[in-house]
Amino acid sequence: MATAFSLDQFTPDLNDSQQRRLAQGEVVLNGQLGDYTAWAIAQASPPTVWDVLTDYEGFPQFLPSVISSKVTERAGNRTVVARRDRRKIGFMPIKVKIVTENIEVNQERIDYRMLSGTLDSLEGVWRLAPLDPVGDAPRTLLVQMIEAKASMGPLQKYFYEVFEKGLVDTLGSLRTEMERRALH
Repeated sequence: MATAFSLDQFTPDLNDSQQRRLAQGEVVLNGQLGDYTAWAIAQASPPTVWDVLTDYEGFPQFLPSVISSKVTERAGNRTVVARRDRRKIGFMPIKVKIVTENIEVNQERIDYRMLSGTLDSLEGVWRLAPLDPVGDAPRTLLVQMIEAKASMGPLQKYFYEVFEKGLVDTLGSLRTEMERRALH
């Protein structure tokens, strides 16, 4: 991943306002009803970003909603991770257990899908790309495309609200950890 790219090569679906917010350091989320794309820029090199994304067992230390995360199987570029998360819908705590299969591709993307868990389905991809640096500071664009479904009955709309907030919070926490590691 030696070639650096300009931001607009990876964000054609963002309007001008979203492009500006992203460039200013915000996490940007598009989508609805369980089908989303989220973008963030980390002031870190692609190897540092990759190290954080694949630090599966370290997730509880830097992702506030993750209670536990354990690698149960690793073979080649395939890693199976059992994870427990905790979120709230109003005052009601929601605990989610998922086992995901993560396929790591050339330190550029991770394709993942739920093998089992408390959701109906979950699958997506993480992509990262080096951006033109600002001065001497490396920058990496992190993109998550995700589709998640859960049958929540009368709480269905709240599931989507909580899920959307969780995506933004998770991407922000990942970026914070990436930038923390970039300084050390």
